[in-house]
Amino acid sequence: MGLRRSLDDYKQNEDATDVFPGERRTRRGRFSGSDQRLVHVSPAGSLRDYSYPLSGFGGIVSSRFGVRVGDAVEWFDALDTGSQTYRAGRSLVETTHRLDGFDVVQRDVTDGLAHTTAFELGDGAPEDIELAGFVEISPEGRDGRVGQLVHDDAVEVYHNGEHDYLGTSTEFVECTPQVLERFGEILAAESRSFPEFGTSEEYEESRLTGGVGVRVAFEDSETSLVTLLSDIETQSRSDALSAVATRTRRTNSDSVALLATARQARQYPTVTDRLVATDLSVLELLSAPTGARIAGPDFDPYYQYSGGYGYTWFRDDGEVSTFLLEADESLGFDAAEAHRQSAEFYLRTQLPDGRWPHRVWPMNGRLAPGWANGHIEGTETQYQADQTASVLVFLAEYLSAHRQSLQNVTIEAIESALQSGVDGLNSSLEDDCFPTVCENAWENTNGRFTHTAAKFVQAYSTIAAVTCDATTRERATTRATQVFDALDMAWAPDEGIYALRLDDGDGDLDDRVDSTTFSLVDAHLAYRDIEDIGDTRLRRLERHLHTAFSRLWKESGDISGLTRFEGDTWRQRGQGSEKVWTVSTGWGAYAAEKSIRLFSSTDEYDPEKWADRLFDEIDLDGSLCLPSGYLPEQFFDTGAPDSATPLGWSHAIRLATHASRVTRGARTK
Repeated sequence: MGLRRSLDDYKQNEDATDVFPGERRTRRGRFSGSDQRLVHVSPAGSLRDYSYPLSGFGGIVSSRFGVRVGDAVEWFDALDTGSQTYRAGRSLVETTHRLDGFDVVQRDVTDGLAHTTAFELGDGAPEDIELAGFVEISPEGRDGRVGQLVHDDAVEVYHNGEHDYLGTSTEFVECTPQVLERFGEILAAESRSFPEFGTSEEYEESRLTGGVGVRVAFEDSETSLVTLLSDIETQSRSDALSAVATRTRRTNSDSVALLATARQARQYPTVTDRLVATDLSVLELLSAPTGARIAGPDFDPYYQYSGGYGYTWFRDDGEVSTFLLEADESLGFDAAEAHRQSAEFYLRTQLPDGRWPHRVWPMNGRLAPGWANGHIEGTETQYQADQTASVLVFLAEYLSAHRQSLQNVTIEAIESALQSGVDGLNSSLEDDCFPTVCENAWENTNGRFTHTAAKFVQAYSTIAAVTCDATTRERATTRATQVFDALDMAWAPDEGIYALRLDDGDGDLDDRVDSTTFSLVDAHLAYRDIEDIGDTRLRRLERHLHTAFSRLWKESGDISGLTRFEGDTWRQRGQGSEKVWTVSTGWGAYAAEKSIRLFSSTDEYDPEKWADRLFDEIDLDGSLCLPSGYLPEQFFDTGAPDSATPLGWSHAIRLATHASRVTRGARTK
């Protein structure tokens, strides 16, 4: 069923220049979620689950809603007016559909594995009106071999273990199983539209589908739909139907119960700062019960234009955890539980050699499909060594910040992980003390990267500064100095930058500018805590930042920011040049902000100016921020957002940068 929707999208967008056809995009709309379920609500009110990485449940793959007056249905996705916003501290998505003469207000909230969609008619609505809808459910992500049971007051769609339920708070006027596209219809040039009310299907065929069309009565101008994802092994059919019935009875569109459910869905205490609330909300939406996070909602599940995003990368997650810890230390929004969960997840998933795998399922930490697990297979090249360094930085900083509140067994476990982690980093060093050939942070090139070396310096230095084990401290200090000195090999004096990598394939420095080299700022700050940096290296870093910001800066009439690296060709579609990335722009703002601690403004480089300039673009009213507050991964020059939305890494960078700006008293909005 998911493939059918992707093929539909392909037909509709095959010729688009700034859209990749066949993807299930989330660039518009907002998410409602819990730590088990992530539901996207489009501006038209359509629902789609992105829940599998968090809980293992497939849920809703497509849907649409409208109202039926007489014999005509006005579908919300055909309207060109309306609005959408968050309510109840960003826990409830409210979508207003404006029809001729009246409004329909839709409110969506997710609680555990249940999602409620409530509808309320505004003044002026006709009396003979019904809710019309189509919901396509894909238990266990199945495209076939799906069954359906139509009960008196609910519909059950199932495959094997996953049984999903759809119920309503008012009476079903019609409930029609929808037999979905057959091969010929899938391949046809035109898409087939659902639902198809009043169609007559054989009973046998109609019960072998995940699609259902419904017409639902309004009572006192209100009705609501509830979907519940369930495992038949842990929740019986009768218990699940009872749970749906309970929710539909107590939950209406403007009821106290709905708002209370929304407020209970928050992990963090209420904060008044809009930016902080937005970024914390996004990080929470992307988190599984384990505390691990997906990189972003998986918009490309068939790997047509990417390798997928609905997994936990140890680089991304380690960086997010560190940024969150740093921001919490400055702003005090009490994320102690999130920090604890992250630490425990990393301790549980560390490999015997002290390193971490490429990516895992956040729901359980098991190895997920990936392309950079060479160190597990026995080779270093297809491995991203910076990931291990990112996790070790968080564990060391977490130990330093929370040592007094941790139990001895936890302290010992972290110390052991750091000791093993030093061994893991060492195994990725060559005799010249620069990291060996491996994959880069962008996962598109092999080489010996400046960014990898910078993360190694930061990890070794942070471990040396916090560990209580004298042997580990001595080993980490020695390695930090060796790798810090080895960074000299990456300096390109004619360009005034640290090169992207040591070898461009012809034996020369690859002297393109790469935004990952902004990690040199954290490397220098961490190293300064254990050894002297020296004026020469400070001046090099200063020149590097000025040159990198200037050469990566890009602006069009619609957006401004930093590109990922010079010569980046990924996901250009019809553009033909590098795209602006929110990660790179945010990373630049963060590096400029942190570099204030290393040197003051000069005629050549003004860190505060660059920090303000770059942060303005990712701020809530910046050119790279969507009306929802979300930061997508990339933008076309046209201003069209692209790729994973929202991207957790970008939001964590923005949060930490904002915290630093608040600390120094910078202008904030």
